[in-house]
Amino acid sequence: MADLNRKQPEHRQPIAADQASAVVDDWAEMAEEPLQSRFSPAELVDHLIHNPAPLTGRDLFAFSDLSRADAETVRESWALIPLERRRLVVQNLTALAEEGIEWHLGRILRIALHDSDATVRRYAIEGLWEETTADLLGPLVDAVRHDEDEEVRAAAACALGDYVLAGELDDLDAALAMRAEQVLLEVLRDGDEPLPVQCQALESIAYSGEVGVRQLIEDAYYSPHEALRVSALAAMGRSADVHWRSYARAELQSPSALMRAEAARACGELEAHNAVDDLLLLLVDEEPSVRLAVITALGRIGGAEARDALRTMSAEGEPAEAEAAEDALAEMIFSAGDGGIALYDDDDADNDWDIDRWDIDDDDELGEYEQ
Repeated sequence: MADLNRKQPEHRQPIAADQASAVVDDWAEMAEEPLQSRFSPAELVDHLIHNPAPLTGRDLFAFSDLSRADAETVRESWALIPLERRRLVVQNLTALAEEGIEWHLGRILRIALHDSDATVRRYAIEGLWEETTADLLGPLVDAVRHDEDEEVRAAAACALGDYVLAGELDDLDAALAMRAEQVLLEVLRDGDEPLPVQCQALESIAYSGEVGVRQLIEDAYYSPHEALRVSALAAMGRSADVHWRSYARAELQSPSALMRAEAARACGELEAHNAVDDLLLLLVDEEPSVRLAVITALGRIGGAEARDALRTMSAEGEPAEAEAAEDALAEMIFSAGDGGIALYDDDDADNDWDIDRWDIDDDDELGEYEQ
């Protein structure tokens, strides 16, 4: 069963204006007035090529919702823009789009997807994370199989997860979803694939309800590579398979902060009510990333104890944690109302510790960590 709450990638950050001359940071001003660039798309390209003067985010709006003719004009001159400016423009475009629904970047990012520079290609793929169209599937598949840069290939493998998820939700033609799954399976069956590509492929294939996905997650969970073990926990949460609840709960005690944080997220995605007490203990974890993951998880799981803890964090926590707690409380309220989508039957909680293929009665037999 697929996770119905797919989140956008969290690793992209806008580049501030003082890092280069391509753009400036004018987020506050842009929020106050309607977006309108002082350039046409062709004029903006010409400025980027010939004029080192900085641009504002509002200027970059000329690249939003390009017509076919304008897209072709931009495509013809795109490679003439200096490399560092191309990188900054694409990264800042995607960051701006995340701040407002007015931005439509499909055509400009498709141009950047074929850039000669791997960083630009990766930014473009990351910026297209919400699109699951047939015309984009081919370039993503080609990138996974053939791109010379492993970060680009990993980003493309990550993007294919959207196709797998859309197929599970019947929002995409089954043949397209199957093609995405096939490529991801190719990666996971090839032991020579770079670890970052394997990790992203595992997290993406986890949305699939096909037989065999559980085994792939299990194999990664017992991998000697921590990166794969972390991705296995992410895959457990994305799978919406209650089989993994006890594994995620056990890893809340891991000596690795990466594992604890991902285990907390998985507990939240799997709505592991029996993990609430363990999660509450991690609200004072030494690692901020773990605390933030726990806060989000408590919002997903809900219940009186989680609600009270989140209210305390909202009032007394550090600024980032207080904001996260407010968001988690808002999600808890939404999920409790008619707008919430129940991923699990009420009876699932009774099977929280059922591990049908290992004959394990409780988490103690999963191993204990030495702190």
